Amino acid sequence: MPTAAAITFGCKDSMSPLVFFPFCAALAALLLPACSRVEPNAPRGPGPATRVIPASATAVDFVHALIEPQRVAAVPSQALEYSTIHDEPLAWSSVARFDAYLAEQVLALHPDLVLVDPWQAPETTARLREFGVRVVLLPEIATWEQARAALLDLARELQAEDRARPLLAELDRRVSGLRERALKRPPLRVLCYSNFGGAGSTAGANTTLDSVCRMLGLTNVIAERGQRGHVGLTFEDLLQLDPDVVLVSRPLKMAAGAAGDRGGASERLLYSEPALANLRAVREKRVVALPAWLFATGSHELVSAAEALERELEPLLARLEAHSR
Repeated sequence: MPTAAAITFGCKDSMSPLVFFPFCAALAALLLPACSRVEPNAPRGPGPATRVIPASATAVDFVHALIEPQRVAAVPSQALEYSTIHDEPLAWSSVARFDAYLAEQVLALHPDLVLVDPWQAPETTARLREFGVRVVLLPEIATWEQARAALLDLARELQAEDRARPLLAELDRRVSGLRERALKRPPLRVLCYSNFGGAGSTAGANTTLDSVCRMLGLTNVIAERGQRGHVGLTFEDLLQLDPDVVLVSRPLKMAAGAAGDRGGASERLLYSEPALANLRAVREKRVVALPAWLFATGSHELVSAAEALERELEPLLARLEAHSR
């Protein structure tokens, strides 16, 4: 297992991003103190930051929601798959990109504010701070309440409170609607699953995927079993748990790398592996998928993830209701 100092935003060729990000989140929970607020290194200047670098997909989600692209110096290349700018909106297409959270790459972009996730390379953060760059450490986010608090804190940091207020009101309204509709939904036991040809993994309690499930009134079978964070999962575990629904990630746009396919492999594996043929979700075609950027979200976009999953479940629930008549 690599140390925290070895982790950067750039995914190594030997590790798929959908394995890498949950792995980092789990590692951060072990190595870093619990934090519910953003943590800057120095007092903010008198004016708003004008060369902001969101150094992770999570940070990009927040920045995209709060400020114009003209105030953004660069975004990480991986955000084109794992953030709200995945579809490259025109206004953001001209923003510079960088490949990894490394001091040399970031300093060359002359930022006046850098936003980082808690598991990103601490030696890079230290180096940036040595050069006088204001670095804000985002909190670890697992719930809607944590995401909401982080959004509000970053709005103050970016001096974007006027933009944040209506956004938060709209998000609160959407969350309320999700929870109201959840009361009318029949109970379903769901398992979140990733497998890229090696060991499988799943999301337990204290993860954004668990929060998405709970927002919809779904039971996360791993959280129900008392497991927290992202954990390994064998075929035997899958068969024993036998969930009503399995949630996976859709294929990515990025080309396959040394690790092979970087999205969609989990669903293909579930339907092609002979050992899983008797799994109820496989036998009855109950595997549903979220876009990679929502499956791996660590921001307020978990609300969008819940709404997307709700839409994915609608035809399945209609099929189940028709079958019960």
